[in-house]
Amino acid sequence: MSSDSEEDEAVRQDFKEIADEIERCKRNPETSGMFVSGWDDADQDVDLVKNPKANPIDHILWAAENGEIDTVQELLSKQPGLVHARDSDGYTPLHRAAYSNHVHVICYLLSVGANVSTKTELGWTPLHSACNWNNYPSAARLLAAGADPAALSDGGQTPLHLASAISHCKSTLLVLLLREDMVEISQRENNSHETPEKLAKGHGIYAPLYEMVLPSASHIRSLAFTCNPYTRI
Repeated sequence: MSSDSEEDEAVRQDFKEIADEIERCKRNPETSGMFVSGWDDADQDVDLVKNPKANPIDHILWAAENGEIDTVQELLSKQPGLVHARDSDGYTPLHRAAYSNHVHVICYLLSVGANVSTKTELGWTPLHSACNWNNYPSAARLLAAGADPAALSDGGQTPLHLASAISHCKSTLLVLLLREDMVEISQRENNSHETPEKLAKGHGIYAPLYEMVLPSASHIRSLAFTCNPYTRI
């Protein structure tokens, strides 16, 4: 082999390693946001399957992701255990419905026993998925069903971290920040030692929401402010 051929082969190998690393990062929810631009479709499948109807697990995941409520109901009527199905990354039908913002599917899945706190391989709950894509109706429904806004991913990220790091998540931020327990969560650091408030100031345009909402929430939850000693409950 000539030196030129050897150099060409080395260059091809370098490009292949780079391409493989990019694909790995794209499939990792913790880093996939790095590749989202105005020309990209941010709402893409977590685990692509060529023929999603080939088996019940792929079928239920596909149906939940695409809002096919009739298919979801039909599959679960035959195999109720499919409500806990997972793809190779640990995403359940509830995760799929959450990141695609299909509230009607979320409601049905919860009614038949879907676990609102189940986590993916990287520690994401359905609420993480909803918040990462600014799906505030889904986030609100999951919170109403008992989703934990303080749940931590493997990277130490709460759903509030994810919403705070994205510039277009105003609606989801409002849903989260109106909760009184967000006062404490907003000051929690992820594994990179960043709080949600710090992320909002560095990445988003809605950092002032922290100044408006959190002091008010903190004041309202004060016993001295809310408790009337002359009123019996």
